[in-house]
Amino acid sequence: MKNYLSIPILGLLVCGCSVTGSLQKRHAGAALAHTPKVMRHEARREQAPPQYIEIRHADGRPTEFFVPAVTLENGEQAMMMEIDEVVVTARTRSLPERMGKVDIDFVVTLPKMLQGSCRNIVVTPVLHNRGERTPLEDISIRGALFDKVQERDYWQYRRYVDLYRPDSLRAQEAFDRFVRFPYPQDVRCDSVRASRSDISYYYTQTAPTADAGKRLSVTLEGRVEGLDGSLYLLPPSDTLSYTISSMLNFVDTTTRYLTRIIERRVRLDDRVLLAFPVGSAAIVDTLSGNTAQLMKTGVVLERLFRQQEFTVDSISVTAFASPEGGAAMNRELSRRRAQTLCGYLSARFPDAGLDTLVAVRSAGEDWTRLREMVRSDSLIRNRERILELIDRERNPDRRERLIRERYGEDYARIREEIYPKLRAVELRYYLQRVGMTKDTVHTTEIDTLYLRGRRLLEERNYRAALGILRPYADRNTAIALLSLGEDERALGVLCGLFEDDRTLYLRAIALARLGRRDEALEAFARACALDPNLEYRAGLDPELNELIKSR
Repeated sequence: MKNYLSIPILGLLVCGCSVTGSLQKRHAGAALAHTPKVMRHEARREQAPPQYIEIRHADGRPTEFFVPAVTLENGEQAMMMEIDEVVVTARTRSLPERMGKVDIDFVVTLPKMLQGSCRNIVVTPVLHNRGERTPLEDISIRGALFDKVQERDYWQYRRYVDLYRPDSLRAQEAFDRFVRFPYPQDVRCDSVRASRSDISYYYTQTAPTADAGKRLSVTLEGRVEGLDGSLYLLPPSDTLSYTISSMLNFVDTTTRYLTRIIERRVRLDDRVLLAFPVGSAAIVDTLSGNTAQLMKTGVVLERLFRQQEFTVDSISVTAFASPEGGAAMNRELSRRRAQTLCGYLSARFPDAGLDTLVAVRSAGEDWTRLREMVRSDSLIRNRERILELIDRERNPDRRERLIRERYGEDYARIREEIYPKLRAVELRYYLQRVGMTKDTVHTTEIDTLYLRGRRLLEERNYRAALGILRPYADRNTAIALLSLGEDERALGVLCGLFEDDRTLYLRAIALARLGRRDEALEAFARACALDPNLEYRAGLDPELNELIKSR
């Protein structure tokens, strides 16, 4: 059974606590420092995690970690502490990146100057990356008396809920009234503990490196709450800086070029869907979507006449018709429709000389496009039979009649949905480059697609980079694959490349990951023979570092 302090005694203790006054006088704060190089490896071997007693609560409260308590003069067991400063010591300065992530680790050390059992200290590590700050999980340290008050407040709240069964709104009001210091949420360590020596907490955090810079940094923020309602904010701490060590140091930054063939003559195609009255060649602006189609054609012509790179040699206007009626009549109808469009454009651009540039051609019924559209329409039930009939029957008039007679339901859909799209006019613009005499010229220009893939790689957007770099199958492709953990495929790419020092080094990493130890050591030795500095680089790559130590 839990023992609770009575209200009078609690009031006296609270009145004797003054958080803000004592801490402000000493200007207690948070400090950050890297582990000295000479101590770093010893710290890894000798420092052990602090010994805590773990208490798991069934009522949903956070897990607590206790250290041995001290005995007060009245014989009561209590765990007391105060904090003068928080020291964070980094265990590494360089962070190896793997699978698009890094593991940041440091040690939070709480000095042995312990007083203030009526305090609650919350320390928040903050990760900084390219100007953005990301608070990490808190470390919450509660004094013994503070913990008892929290327990008492929650006990009062739970008793109120059990007795009165309030709705959610009144329950929240009761919680705010009874619980002055709620239990912390999303904490890394929530503990009540005391020690006659410094207390250390080993903090590790995995951070994604996508869009990260070459450096990350960590600072501390914190606050101290007192049972008397006082609040002390820890002053800003120093900054710990980390350098991300990734395989991006091996990125091939050589500019890639590609050869482009420039043609003197260029052809542009445009298709205009115009709605004509049945059996008529007149263009009616207000009919269907004619206004938008004519406007689009006018914009294309205006841009062609305005630009300076090309001259317009000629324009071919070819009109098509849908299969209603006789084929001969439709051929003549499509010719007249093409002429009508030419007349419309000539009137709109009177100074362009379209009369001499435009050649009119009649294509009649467009069975080729009709066949394509029937094949792609899943709502036509007899598609295969209709397609077979179109291929077999050579007479277009008989072909259209048989479809109408044999597949009436499908024909109705074809006539309603497909026929209007066949009444179109195709415009082909034949252009010629100004000042160019040869038919073709070969030019070399920067491969901008590859450049974009390389930049995505350097920004650590590995998946998007691989989508571009995969066809190139070069060193950068292998780096993207290794960064995504696709080691077998990366090795296949690397084995197909020229064996220079960097390719061999990356091959050693891939082989080490795949468990091919002897081959990895051989590739690493050959890489170091070409560039001795790579032997020191291996200390930054866990796969090779472990491999070398195990030799």
